Amino acid sequence: MARKRMIDPKFWADDKMMALTPMHRLLFIGIWNFSDDSGIHKNNDSMLKAEIFPCDSIETEDVGILKDDLIKENLIVPFTDNGTELLHVKNWKIYQYIQKPVPSKYSLPEDYRTPTVTVQSNRIEKNKTEKKVVEETSATTSSNLPFDLKALQGEYPKVDVEFSFDKYQSYCQTKGNDVEFTGFQNWVKKDAREGWNERKNVESTMTLYCSQEDCDGQVRCKGDQAWKHKVCKKCGNMNVDKWGI
Repeated sequence: MARKRMIDPKFWADDKMMALTPMHRLLFIGIWNFSDDSGIHKNNDSMLKAEIFPCDSIETEDVGILKDDLIKENLIVPFTDNGTELLHVKNWKIYQYIQKPVPSKYSLPEDYRTPTVTVQSNRIEKNKTEKKVVEETSATTSSNLPFDLKALQGEYPKVDVEFSFDKYQSYCQTKGNDVEFTGFQNWVKKDAREGWNERKNVESTMTLYCSQEDCDGQVRCKGDQAWKHKVCKKCGNMNVDKWGI
């Protein structure tokens, strides 16, 4: 069954993606749509043709050639489970984040389920890794929180983000859910929209400083106007905040 999938904007600038033709990229993304929540699809050229190119003048044989090229690029990997020929999207969890995945009816080979099987480093992986490092660093330097709340506080100055996080954390514990950045970000958005968990003195001024070390760009503004100055006018990098009186 077809499923909605995410496409990271960084996908289009990834080294491997730029080396492919548009038809290769279309087939690769199409495989995401028709794979199960573990990134597994039947290795069947006729099925891929019917699903992804139903009205296009492309032969099944040509779809198979495109698929083989993706295999050569180590983007998808063929394997067999109980006699069924299958394909697995390498680094599936990097390309797709699924909160409540439906378990696959197929079993991946043991090697595919361990960290020992990796693809050649690319920009998507690098950005994901850098983000994880930033979040882990924030956890050790900002009151042992699992991710940086300061950025969200700057984006939603009227919301008491730390207080909101305490409530979100308690909610997750009650429901048995994992504490996740995306979930909390949506939580804060709703707080801002509904006027919940507001912080005091949001009319106080704040100074935004450019995050680029060699740039002296800064701007003073009211706390509830900070979102308008997220980008430094001098160099285009992200601004960071420091509250004033």
